This record gives sequence, C-alpha cells and structure tokens, in this order.
Amino acid sequence: MLITLERTILRIKSRFLRFYSADVHNVRFNHPQSYEDHVFDASWEPSEIRRDDAKTLRISMLGLPNVGKSTLINQLVGRPVCAASSKVQTTKKKSEAIYMDDNTQLIFIDTPGLVKSSDMKKYDLEKTFRTDVDKALATCDIVGVVQDVGNKVRADVIDPRVLVLLKNLKIGIPTLLILNKVDKIKKKKVLLELVDVLTSDKNWPNFSDIFMSYLLDSAKPRDWDYESKKISSDSPESIIEQTVRAKFMDALPNELPYAIIVQLEHYSVLKDDSISTVVAVLTPSDRISNLVMGKGGCRVRAVAKAVEQELSQAFSTTVRLKIAVKFSELKDEPEFKY
Repeated sequence: MLITLERTILRIKSRFLRFYSADVHNVRFNHPQSYEDHVFDASWEPSEIRRDDAKTLRISMLGLPNVGKSTLINQLVGRPVCAASSKVQTTKKKSEAIYMDDNTQLIFIDTPGLVKSSDMKKYDLEKTFRTDVDKALATCDIVGVVQDVGNKVRADVIDPRVLVLLKNLKIGIPTLLILNKVDKIKKKKVLLELVDVLTSDKNWPNFSDIFMSYLLDSAKPRDWDYESKKISSDSPESIIEQTVRAKFMDALPNELPYAIIVQLEHYSVLKDDSISTVVAVLTPSDRISNLVMGKGGCRVRAVAKAVEQELSQAFSTTVRLKIAVKFSELKDEPEFKY
C-alpha cells in the first residue's frame, strides 16, 4: 500500500513538472473525454506509436454472465464503449476499451460471461463465448475477477469455471478480486467477511490486490497497442450495432431480444463531426415486429433516444440515429423509421 502511494505521488510530481515546463507540446490531457477529436480514422499504424516513456497494461475482465463486467469497464474508462444490459449474453465477443493517463495506456478486455456447455448447445451460442475468453487470458498482463457480491447465492463462492481458468493462467500473471455491486450490501462488516472468504484457500488465495492507481503503477514499459485517441478495438459501426442490441435487450421482455437481428445500414461522419446512422432491426414475424415497435412506435422511439444519448457520450460528439424495424411479410409499408 505504501509503495503504491509513493508511486502515485511520484507520478503526480512528474506530471506537475511536465505541465509547467517550457515545451507546451508536452502538455497532455489525462482523460480520453478531454480530447476534442474522437478520431475514427483507422489508417494509423502501430509502428507510429512511439514514446520513450510509453507504458501499457492489458487487463482481462473475467466472470459469470451479468456480473457487471461491461458496466464496470465503461465506468473505468469514462465512456460507454462496451454494450451493457440487464440480460445475459449481451457481450458476445471480446472487445478492448482504452483508457489513457498521460504516458500510460490501460487496455480493459471485456469478455463474454462464462457459460456452460449445455447452454452453448441449448442457445446455439457463437464459439466466441468460449474461444474469446481464452484469447483474452493469453494476451493479458493482469486478470480481474469480477464477483457480484449482490448475488446472495453466489456472493461467497468463486465459480468453478472461473477457478479452472485461473489455475491454468501463465505463471506470474497477477489476479485482482473486483467486488461489484457492493451498494447492495448494507453492512460493511458483511463485505469484509466476504473478502476473507473469497481470498481464502477455499476459493482463490492468490489475488494480488482487492483499484486504478494499482493498475497504472503496474503498467509495463512498452509501446502502446493503440494510438492515444482511440477509444475501443471495435469500429464505430460495431459499437453502434452492439449498443442498439443492448438497449433492446433491456426494452423487450423475456426471450424476445434474442429473436431479433441488428444490422447497420448507414454510417457517416458529417462536416461538423456529428454522426448520422441508420440501423435495421430484423424480426422473424409480424407479431414480434409489433412488439419491437411498441404502441404507436413508442418503444422503438425510446430505444433510439437512449442509444443516441449513450453513443454521443461514447464518441464525444452528436449522434443522430434512425432505427428501421423490418416487417417480414407486410407489403404496403415494409419499414418504419424513427
């Protein structure tokens, strides 16, 4: 703890000296949202990323479905670049969210929630639900295990699927215990007791720390994986599709969200740097189409508004979105837009 505090003080002192140095080009913002340009240019080359003092750390987030991995990452990087909803299977493949702090780049790897083999077959899930978790763990410097302490049934037990992956990690990879949804625990004494149990021999005793200063201090001297203004490994088009899908997962009841397909139809960046986009929602039947629309189109309008707000925050620019609900057999009017 004292070492971490000392490193933090030295980092602040160094930043202070750079800020007041004669070379104004050394002055840098310390948060991605401070940049005026949201930059969607994919023409950059990794070889262009060179800073003598550059540091990078790759953090893989691991946990069961719906423990809050995506929401947590969004909070850590300061913008909603990872699709999140209250339903399981929102994250279908791994994605990387980028956080910049001066010369240090933290890359948070969001992974699909761990699922059982029976669920893979039952829901016909993509292979990425399995393979992407392994890929994330193979390329990370640190593993963060996200534990939902608000779940009374599983709060004090590290799931066996998580333990298997932890035991197979490369030697020397630190693991962090991240207690999520702690606001659901009223008594702090209960929280401390949970920490004792989760870090005991019964669960996983090898957690390095129970968070942002530790990660910054653990960054390794090497070139950045991404240019400094990039916010995600996913393209803007992919982020838009995933965000629309996630909002419908919250807006639609029961299993209905899993019956729709979300496809980007149009994407453009206008002269004022605002974004104009059209997304199609494909449904298997007219009945489901009507449910997606809602009475008088109220549901799809509400989703479009929520998506616009979230994407505007993610991209730091105005986003104008139209959602087209595709009817399967309706001949007179094949689609409505809002």
